[in-house]
Amino acid sequence: MAILFLIVLIEWISLIRLTRQYTIVRTVPDTLSLHDVQEINYTIINGSPRRLKIDIVDELPDQIQERNFEKGWIVKAGNEETLTYQIRPTERGEYNFGNVYGFVSFSFPGFVTLRSKKDYPKSISVIPSILQMKKYELMTMASTATQAGIRRIRRVGENDEFEHIRAYTQGDNIKSINWKATSRRNEIMVNQYQDTRSQQVYCIIDKGRSMRQPFDGLTLLDYSINSSLVISNIVLKKFDKIGLVSFSHIFGNFLKASNKGTQLHRIAEHLYNEKTDFKESNLSLLHQTIRRRISQRSILFLFTNFENSYDMERSLAYLKAINRRHLLIVIFFENTALRAASESAAKSSSDIYTQTFARSTLVEKKVMARRLNKLGIQSILTSPAKLSVHVINKYLEIKAKRMR
Repeated sequence: MAILFLIVLIEWISLIRLTRQYTIVRTVPDTLSLHDVQEINYTIINGSPRRLKIDIVDELPDQIQERNFEKGWIVKAGNEETLTYQIRPTERGEYNFGNVYGFVSFSFPGFVTLRSKKDYPKSISVIPSILQMKKYELMTMASTATQAGIRRIRRVGENDEFEHIRAYTQGDNIKSINWKATSRRNEIMVNQYQDTRSQQVYCIIDKGRSMRQPFDGLTLLDYSINSSLVISNIVLKKFDKIGLVSFSHIFGNFLKASNKGTQLHRIAEHLYNEKTDFKESNLSLLHQTIRRRISQRSILFLFTNFENSYDMERSLAYLKAINRRHLLIVIFFENTALRAASESAAKSSSDIYTQTFARSTLVEKKVMARRLNKLGIQSILTSPAKLSVHVINKYLEIKAKRMR
């Protein structure tokens, strides 16, 4: 017994000396991107002459829902080890990382474990998905865009906005020859045209209670916010102007359409603070706001959700009024949980009732989309996961067909 006590005492004294010779460093990005997989790195540097067994306990933010985070290694003397832990934030806002604790012991005999605090709290902002924005930008501009679901749409007619006059090259359309410039320069000169630029586009986000519904860890509002940031970036890359409107039972934010270099940053700041208020959305207020504050004919992407045809019919008069002055695209969502229920095998009478209800609801949504199209209001019925792709395709279609 005395020998065992002596071994424990010697081990305890040795650990006290060696705990000053190892370091744990937690590396977290300066900002986190909503609903994207990101990495937290833990680096252990063992500067002691002994091999150490080190367990890490990290106080992760409450939003991550990880209550018992604990990782451990055996790190050889003078070595460095790195562990990568993946997280996927599902809420915007401030994420508060607490302390990192190291529990160190010898790999043998390991009778004693000492605790030490190796890092301090840090607050990180979770913002709308910058990673998705960059991903879809690359997809849209790349020749392989069709592999990601982004369609290549045949352009109707020639480019229609004059850019400059240049010398004729083989293959140019003879209709674009500028005869006055040709006579002055004594060589064939042609007019160079480009796509229409500086067209106004607005993302309009409904913050009512219907947008609170969750799918795959995110609300419909969060999907709309991520998609708004994605399409805003694409619009600016196409040299158009982008603006933002949000509303619920009261008016929310209004950001005038612009193509300045700071516009994307301003949109991201506005989107970061958007939240639902669990109230019924006021389409009449939206119509009045658009009529008063958007004078130039614009492309309007309205992110909303109609749960049934009654909801849509109540809003129809205002949607038609908005569409008379602007090019309105109404975006609403397919319930993916009902889609899965409708395709599952029915094993009981209860399953049959559930399946019948799910299918009738899905059909009702398709009928609502067709009703809007018949009235001249363009619509997108999409699953939340495919929202950004469908919005990008619609915008590219409008640009290609010169719809205004």
